[in-house]
Amino acid sequence: MNLAMLLLGPGNLRRIRWYVIALGTLFSVCGIFIVIDASDTVTLISLEAFGWVMVVMGLAKIAFSVLASGGGMPSFFAFQGIVFVILGIAIADFPNHSGNAIPWLFGLALLLNGLYQALSALVIRYPNWKWFLASGAGHILFGGILFFRWKQASVWVVPLFLGGGLLLLGLTTLRMALRLGQYLGAREGDDPVMALRYFLDSHVAGRFRKRYLAADPVAPADVNPVRSDLLVHVWTPSAVAMVSQSANPVSRYVATQNIEGKYTVGHSALEMNPDIYISHCDGDPTAFESGDEVWKTLRSKEVPGVFLESFEEEIKTYILPSATIRFRNFNEGQLRTFWGVYRQVTDYNFTNRNCSVAVALALEAALMGSLDTGRRFRTLLSLLTNKDLWVAHFIRWKAREMVWTPGMMLEYALALQRVVEE
Repeated sequence: MNLAMLLLGPGNLRRIRWYVIALGTLFSVCGIFIVIDASDTVTLISLEAFGWVMVVMGLAKIAFSVLASGGGMPSFFAFQGIVFVILGIAIADFPNHSGNAIPWLFGLALLLNGLYQALSALVIRYPNWKWFLASGAGHILFGGILFFRWKQASVWVVPLFLGGGLLLLGLTTLRMALRLGQYLGAREGDDPVMALRYFLDSHVAGRFRKRYLAADPVAPADVNPVRSDLLVHVWTPSAVAMVSQSANPVSRYVATQNIEGKYTVGHSALEMNPDIYISHCDGDPTAFESGDEVWKTLRSKEVPGVFLESFEEEIKTYILPSATIRFRNFNEGQLRTFWGVYRQVTDYNFTNRNCSVAVALALEAALMGSLDTGRRFRTLLSLLTNKDLWVAHFIRWKAREMVWTPGMMLEYALALQRVVEE
């Protein structure tokens, strides 16, 4: 939903703000009602609907795994998707035949998700990794409780999870609508400064914004009105290492070993002539000597970063990109305004503010509102039934949860291109 709202844009959302408030209120009231009165018929109907929603989400995860693997081995997403499908079917059948199985399935889902969060936090140690580690430990603990006390849990665990989820969704929706009213007045929807303020506040993590994007956006200077298409250049780890692409998720998304035994991590950049080139790096795009050096860098703090001035300068000391994704439907004013804010801080962090983070944020700022066609509800329905939007959503979710990499950036840009250009 968040990505769909971003593509619809703040101007579109401003016109339906009261509908968004009503929707958020409805979700919140339903969530509270389900938690308080788990035996009501409405609760059972809601549970069945929620179960089928989980089935759809599971199928979407499986589809993303197949697309992302390129025909190779299914990833952890596929296993998560299978669990979602089984859990969704069981919830839809609750309590007729699956009442006792529900806590077991929820416990399994919590254990798997907690283990994934805890291990990824320990290995990569991205910003706030201790909170993710604590969250993973909490998931594991709660999952274990469901396994050992499943008979007592069978009557409350599903309503609690469903009601809490709906309440959280409702509060998030209300918060988004209130923020929209704060940043956009009746005639300010097309102002790139106001639009970027909304983007930074609603679509960028607060801790990241306070640390790296604290400067107030200013209107971009007038430039030559003839601008080029927006190009996303990606150097995948396997292309830089000059080896065949592997289905191994580490090699595909993080680092690949070349024939000399060194490790390469790839690179991402964004270009819009005549005045925008976004390539943020630590000044040394060469390979790492060992795997230990890669993991040490993954856990590093800020280092002085540099912004390369042009694509021509980039390829003088590098190689041609392995892929270039072209966008024609975007807002150049929002892109220039974002770049003016982002470049105020040069700090580079491999897991928090790397080349792919810069490109992902810049691309989202440029594409915000690109699907504002005036047919709001029809466009929203089309987006929510678009498989490429869900693929982009899962990539974005995992990247923001862990770390943006060139491999993820490539698949994210390709998915968004299919959404906004076709």
